[in-house]
Amino acid sequence: MEININIDDELEEVKVVIAGRNIEELADIAQYLKAKNTSSRQLAIKTADNIRVVDKENIMLMESFGNDLTFTLKNNQKLTTRKTLKKFLAENQKFNFVQISKSAAMNLSYLSKMEAAFSGNYYAFLTNDTRVTVSRRFIKGILNRLEGSAEDETF
Repeated sequence: MEININIDDELEEVKVVIAGRNIEELADIAQYLKAKNTSSRQLAIKTADNIRVVDKENIMLMESFGNDLTFTLKNNQKLTTRKTLKKFLAENQKFNFVQISKSAAMNLSYLSKMEAAFSGNYYAFLTNDTRVTVSRRFIKGILNRLEGSAEDETF
């Protein structure tokens, strides 16, 4: 096997080209590279004043207000950036974040219990005793994630 690395300043992201005769070997290499392509455990949050780097594991709750996304960290600090909740969740599917309403998501690692609320909704209690409302539309997705399924289902 021969490996060549070419640095091209004009490329915006990493480009991998695999060449050879044996399609099975090429497919194995491609699969291996895909498996290694994991998201960073850190997130750069650009606020009005600065850019904060936080571990994604420290994010407890995300709340969206239009195009502003507010992160609540486990030390109860709040950081706001310009990003939609939908875009954040799409970029971080490999992490323990789950949508709980149209405008909020939480880190399942900080969920301590859930209680029935009104009209089929639930209250989720986080480990810092924060209570958030979980829309009945997102309950099935949360239960699936807690049971080990990667799919967030809504109905």
